[in-house]
Amino acid sequence: MAATAQLEHFCGYGGKHPNTVRYHPQQVETLIYTAAAAIIIEDVNDPHKQEFLRGHDNQVTALDVSANGKLLASGQLGSVAKKGALAPVIVWDFDQRRQYAEFSGLTQGVLCVAFTPDGRFLVATGANQMLCIWDVSTSETVYSRRTESPCYLATWGRMVENPSGNRYPSYELATAYDSQVLIHLMSFDIGTMSYTLSSDPVQMPPAGLQRTHVCGIVRNGFLITGTAAGDICVFSMSSKVFRTSLPVCNNGVISLAQANDILYVAGGDGRVKSLRGYDTVWEVIAENILDAGISALSLSCDHAELSAGCRNGKLYRLLASDLTATLQAATHTDEVTSVAFGFSSETVCTSSRSGEVFLTNLSDYVPSMVVLHKSAARSVVVGNSGKELLVGYDDGSIRAWPIQRGQCSKPLWELQAHRGGVTVVRETPDYIVSAGNDCSVRFWHRVTHELLSTFTNHRKPVADVMIDQAYPHQVHSGAEDKLVVTYDLKQNKPLIQHFTQHSNITGLSQRKDRDKEVVSCSLDGKLLFWDVDYADPRGCLESPDGQNPRFRCVEVSPSGRYIAAGAEDSRLYIYDLSTCSCIQECQGHSGGITHVRWSPDQKQIVTAGKDGCVIIWNFFEL
Repeated sequence: MAATAQLEHFCGYGGKHPNTVRYHPQQVETLIYTAAAAIIIEDVNDPHKQEFLRGHDNQVTALDVSANGKLLASGQLGSVAKKGALAPVIVWDFDQRRQYAEFSGLTQGVLCVAFTPDGRFLVATGANQMLCIWDVSTSETVYSRRTESPCYLATWGRMVENPSGNRYPSYELATAYDSQVLIHLMSFDIGTMSYTLSSDPVQMPPAGLQRTHVCGIVRNGFLITGTAAGDICVFSMSSKVFRTSLPVCNNGVISLAQANDILYVAGGDGRVKSLRGYDTVWEVIAENILDAGISALSLSCDHAELSAGCRNGKLYRLLASDLTATLQAATHTDEVTSVAFGFSSETVCTSSRSGEVFLTNLSDYVPSMVVLHKSAARSVVVGNSGKELLVGYDDGSIRAWPIQRGQCSKPLWELQAHRGGVTVVRETPDYIVSAGNDCSVRFWHRVTHELLSTFTNHRKPVADVMIDQAYPHQVHSGAEDKLVVTYDLKQNKPLIQHFTQHSNITGLSQRKDRDKEVVSCSLDGKLLFWDVDYADPRGCLESPDGQNPRFRCVEVSPSGRYIAAGAEDSRLYIYDLSTCSCIQECQGHSGGITHVRWSPDQKQIVTAGKDGCVIIWNFFEL
């Protein structure tokens, strides 16, 4: 019987980078946004309809779509895999969902990308203070120069047809810097048979205008920019003169969108405003305040809805008429540290280093419950009663949160469990077992939360703890000190201490067949099988040929036939125990996988990564 895993859904919009959410300019229901190093193409009315573009090796920081919707441009942070922190810009063929061209010249990170109105040229700016313009059709560099300071804003204006009737129109371009705004004209020079760029500074007010312009659009002959100071600035493109500035929010104007005579403004304080006006006269006609600073705002092509991405990882849909908001998705904003299922396959719980705990419904991928805490959440488990979540935190505490709809702010109870932080929490109806950075494993009474026993066999922080399926009074622990230890709570002592010569243990699970051996994964790419009656491993699954994945997590499937293991190389490896072979390597994350869990019905696998993303994989036995 063959089996395969397919990527079903990507939860990963973290809201870290501005203007990385775009509605498709021709398809009303198509939303495009970034998730770590991937680009997600999603139907806003059906979250199960997702497609993915992958070609970057670091977080995508800039995004634009050509006006006809045929091309998509994306830029990234500087590569960690290539020398020189290269930050390529990739142009995608949207219809074919494949890479069309790749441009170089920027390093450290891409700040913005923008297509000309006809999609022929692409401008991009980088953290290395370079500005580049490329001809998309020929992949040639039209213009390139180092700017005086980083340029966060580059936006195209009118496309001017040549009066002589030749096929080379001219293009207006506006760029902004700390101390000046430049208006450029890119026109074709017959003498050199190439495009050249002429530049003129905009005349500022006599008192000066020190602003960091972070976003902008050209509208009715005016350049309108959003600044880090929280105002919008208006410049005349024709006369190249500053016209006015209007304060609209706090913490910066991050994104702008326009529809007919309406200008939509999104701020770092969570405010969304719609303005109507022209030149120096503007009025606010609607306003809404979201629950976090906004990092991106985009308008649908029918001008009926806006999509707003927030810094807390949430995506909202807003009615363009009155800015009424509806939650579209919520994702983690930092490394996802733990994944847990209860008895149901319909909901999954995840935690993150930023202190978020989400209980997510897998039918719509929207969290039904949210817990926020200032301390990093390291481990989560759904209580056997199905009424509470137990979470271990970096501050050394275990907190129990009632399962309820909405945001939970008060724990049912909490206890101080470990010095230096809790790394693992597990639970039975009789006791709670925890492990920590203090290298100890502790048992607590399930009802009174009284400390029952402490074991300090490990010499490094405990990576994983597992309650034995056949004998619930036995517990296994593993750590990077190369030890797998089994404890007997009835005898109140360690039963056996397994030692591996080269395997730094990072995760534990248990087989359902044979003698229900403990399965450990390790940084040397091996999966070892342990029996409590023997000191040495009883079996081993080697890495696929020519590879040496550094495994971080492992779990045996509910049927017992398959093993899923996540590695630092961002791949999910699936093994078939009937053949003792790796049957699939799944690529989705852009950072190491930190946790993997099978759904109780074995129809899905959920992985969590250092990239802040949670990926749901459908698993099929063919």
